[in-house]
Amino acid sequence: MKTIHLTVPASSGNLGPGFDTLGIAVTLHNEFQIEPSADTQLEIRGGIDPALHDPCAAMMRYAGDYFFAQTKLPQIHFKLTAENRIPIARGLASSGTMRLAVLVGLNELCAAHLSNNDIVKMAAELEGCTDNVSSSFYGGLAASGIVDGKLVCYHFDLPDELDFIAVWPKEAVETDKARTVFPPTLPRDDAIFNTNRATLLTLAFLNRDYDRMAALFDDRLHQPYRQAAIPALKPLYDIIQAAKVAGAIGGYLSGSGSTVMAVALTNGEAIAHAMQNAFRTHNMKSEYRLLKADNQGLKWKEENKFKTT
Repeated sequence: MKTIHLTVPASSGNLGPGFDTLGIAVTLHNEFQIEPSADTQLEIRGGIDPALHDPCAAMMRYAGDYFFAQTKLPQIHFKLTAENRIPIARGLASSGTMRLAVLVGLNELCAAHLSNNDIVKMAAELEGCTDNVSSSFYGGLAASGIVDGKLVCYHFDLPDELDFIAVWPKEAVETDKARTVFPPTLPRDDAIFNTNRATLLTLAFLNRDYDRMAALFDDRLHQPYRQAAIPALKPLYDIIQAAKVAGAIGGYLSGSGSTVMAVALTNGEAIAHAMQNAFRTHNMKSEYRLLKADNQGLKWKEENKFKTT
C-alpha cells in the first residue's frame, strides 16, 4: 500500500499591492500523510480550534471530490492525517496547504499524471485566487494568474538575509467575508497606483533593492476597505508604522488577515515586540513568528507499505 507524506509551507499573499497575484512561501509548515483506505477519513491534529476541525475536514473532503470530478477517474477512499501548525483564518494560507495536500496526494495515489500547473490551477479554483497556492507549491516569491484558462506562474528564490515577521491577534478573519467589503468599482488612479507598486515591488525583491522597497508595499485596492470594515483589522496601519519605526523595511496585511507581516533585514525580535505593543494599545493580544522565505515549496515523498499475513 502506498503512503504519501507531504510538507507544505504557509504563504503570505498580496504583499500589499499585489492583490490575488503575489505571494511568498514562508518557513511555517503543515504536514500531511495520505494513503488508500476502506473509507474516507480525515483527521487534523495540532493547533486547531476544535470548532474548526469539522469545517476543515469537510473542505479537504470536497477537494478530493473536486479532484475526481475534474480528472474523471474512479473515486477511491483515502485516509488523510494533518499536523496543523499554521494558524487558521489568519491570512497564512492554511486552507491552501490542505487543498494542495489532498490534490497532490491523490494525484500520486491514483497515478493521474497531472502536471504541477494543473494541480496548482485546481487548487486555485478551490481557493478563489492563485497567489497563495502558487507560492506554497513552488516556493519563494511567486507571481501568478489564470491566462487563457491556464495557470501562469513565475517564481524566484528570496535570500536568507530577509526576515518575515508575522504577528497575528487572537481575532480571526474569514476570507469569504473579507471579500465582501469592496465597492463595485474602483478609481482608475488607484488601479494605476497598484499596478505600478506591484510591478516595482516584485523587481525590488528580485534585485534586492531594499532602500527603494520601503514605499512599495502601499496598497489602495484591498487594505483600506478591509481595515475600515473589519474590526480585527482596525489597528493595521498602526502595526505597520510600529514595525517601520522599529527598523522594518515595510509591512502589509498578509492575505485577508488578521496577520500583519513585516519585512526586515535585522532586529526581528525588536520589530515583533513593537508590533505586539501596537496591538496592545488596541486591547488586542497577539502571537508572532520570525520566519524566512521557503524557497523549496511543497515537498513530498512516497512510502510503500507491504502488508504481511
